[in-house]
Amino acid sequence: MRESAPITPVPDLELAERSLAGDLDAYSQLVRRHQARVFQTIYAMVRDRDDADDLAQETFLKAYRSLAQFGGRSQFYTWIYRIAVNQSLDWMKARNRRRDAPLEQADQDPRGQVENTDTRVLQRELNELLEAALDQLAPEYRAAVVMREVDGRAYEEIALLLNCSIGTVKSRLFRARTQLRGLLADVYGEVVRPGSGCTTGQGL
Repeated sequence: MRESAPITPVPDLELAERSLAGDLDAYSQLVRRHQARVFQTIYAMVRDRDDADDLAQETFLKAYRSLAQFGGRSQFYTWIYRIAVNQSLDWMKARNRRRDAPLEQADQDPRGQVENTDTRVLQRELNELLEAALDQLAPEYRAAVVMREVDGRAYEEIALLLNCSIGTVKSRLFRARTQLRGLLADVYGEVVRPGSGCTTGQGL
């Protein structure tokens, strides 16, 4: 019995062209193909699953309305990634304008929070502190950190996506890391017990 040949996935560019011509099924395929990565990138920036889900939907809706501007000059994911980043930046800037006070996490006294010495509990609390620290970065700084540290993108690509120079990207990353170290240093000494093996700024 002859084995059937493997089905070759339809390239993104062809799906985009078919979508532009009104093929909604083709665009649905693009959404299914990229929605997980788009959501993960947005969530890394906004730190809220419901907001990330809403922004991901808005990203794909905006991309569909702007398909004529795609033109195939770059990979489809690179193009929609940039839309996702811009949507997230706009959302964070709007949220920052609405804030009347600093994060509650920054005002809480962390002493005594770690009574359970279980490693997983300690790691979870440190992760929460890191997320709270990330939340206090300026949107442009957090975007640079997410692209570099989470998505592993090169400086050149980050500069292209953020429409700035490579020098600006490196400057933002340096300042973001410096701020994170400072924010975490303020609480690590209180949260982490002496001899626990955790060090300030580890991994930053």
